This record gives sequence, structure tokens and C-alpha cells, in this order.
Amino acid sequence: MDDTTFRISEIFRSIQGEGPSAGSPAHFVRLQGCGVGCHWCDTKYSWDAGGGRAMAASEIWNEARALGDAPLLVVTGGEPLEHPGLAALLGLALERCARVEVETSGIAPPPLCHARLFYNVSPKLPAATPAWERSWRASAAWVDEPNATFKIVVGDPPDADDALRLIAAHRLPAARVMLMPEGLTDPAVRSHAQALAGLCLEHGFRMSPRLHIWMWGAKRGV
Repeated sequence: MDDTTFRISEIFRSIQGEGPSAGSPAHFVRLQGCGVGCHWCDTKYSWDAGGGRAMAASEIWNEARALGDAPLLVVTGGEPLEHPGLAALLGLALERCARVEVETSGIAPPPLCHARLFYNVSPKLPAATPAWERSWRASAAWVDEPNATFKIVVGDPPDADDALRLIAAHRLPAARVMLMPEGLTDPAVRSHAQALAGLCLEHGFRMSPRLHIWMWGAKRGV
């Protein structure tokens, strides 16, 4: 199974900027290809399923580990769940890494469950993409996955109202919901974060930072 081939956008070592592990040193493996198409996406270069480079699973992990030590491996995209071999890839990652996280919009149920495998699920709001409903269809399966955190990107109105409506409709546990401010610049992130603080206080949600935007701005390899 080590010879299974995947299309890779980039492999790098940085600080996890979002979600429950924000601030942790991490290896990042960005898979190529995404059909969700959020207008505010900061990795549009990863959308084309034919882009990037073909790599065997064993090559992916060798290249990541050659960058230095990190306690966390983040498999991101693109949209990882569009890769049919993802479960096998994650199984190999768990053999090598203490903690593995997958960043996904949640378009399908969890491909693999494991005590050290965590999912940062980011279902989309209607203003983000015409394909937003795809990311909610498997919500019941993600609610049943205890290692799934729901990281919802919220920008200008009516995003906040839509987020509250969809969280309630899909019965997402408040303790596992993180609201993340939309923005590709520090001022934009700060403005949206200030508007979201009241929602987090009122409903018991957490706030997800965007540390990489704060530190480096919207660019590759961070």
C-alpha cells in the first residue's frame, strides 16, 4: 500500500494556525484537488485535481520527516476526502506520527477512526460557495465521531445567522464548535473576530485563530 500514488500540492513544516491544535509545530501534507470552491479560499492553487505532483505514500512521509521533528501531522487540501485512498494514507501516517489531523469540509463520513486521529471539519455557509450543502450531508456521521471538531468560517452578514441556524439544525455539539473569522489579512481577521466574540460567549463556542495570517499573511508554505 506504500506505493499508492497521491497528487500532492505541497509538503512543509510550520505552525498550525487554526483549530484546536493552533500554535503547535506541525508537518503539513496538502493534497491536490478540491471541488467545493469557497470564494474566500486562500489555497486556490490546490483546487485543480490534475495539478501538483504525483507521489507514493512512502515518499510523502519520507519528505515530511526530512524537514525535521514535529509532534503533529496535518493532512489538508484541497479536499482530502476527495481522495479514495485516504484511509490507507492515514493508516500509514498513524504508524509514524503521534497525532494526525485531517482538515476537511466534511463532504463524506470519516474514512478512518483512531484514538490519535482527529478531524477539523469545516462545513460551509451558503455565502461561501454554491456547493455548500455538500459539506453538511454527512453531518450526523461527524457528530458521532468524538474526535471531530467543527470549525466554521464566518464573515460578513448573513454568515453568523446562517451558522447558528445550521449548527442547530444539524445538532452540532456546542463544545465541539469553533467559529473562525474569515479574512486573508490581519485587519480583516481582527474585524470579523471581534464580531464573533459575542456569539462564542453567548453559545459556548470556541474561537479559532488564524495565526498564519497574523504572522505571515496569505502565502504558500506556512
